[in-house]
Amino acid sequence: MESILIIEDNQDVSRMLSGYQPEAAFSGTDGLIKLREKSYDLVLLDLMLPYKSGDQVLRELRGFSDIPVIVISAKDMVGTKIDLLKLGADDYITKPFDLGEVEARVLS
Repeated sequence: MESILIIEDNQDVSRMLSGYQPEAAFSGTDGLIKLREKSYDLVLLDLMLPYKSGDQVLRELRGFSDIPVIVISAKDMVGTKIDLLKLGADDYITKPFDLGEVEARVLS
């Protein structure tokens, strides 16, 4: 992966995922601005974000891009996962997560 955008309001989580030299956005609104301004190879998207939730970001993003999106969220209800996958997420990882698992999914 050459260009990854992490949309995650928790800066510690964002730093943990920074081994790929990604860009970071700390709110849904900022994430959408970056996604409209630049092309990325992958988005790692949290759901519980300030200003615009991750599901709102995904819904808007799917209106103008088919970029792969991996949702990383503490929401672990099966129904939530199914809804996000139907909305257009490519994968869903539940927090807390193992960095090796995230790396395997990012590189696949």
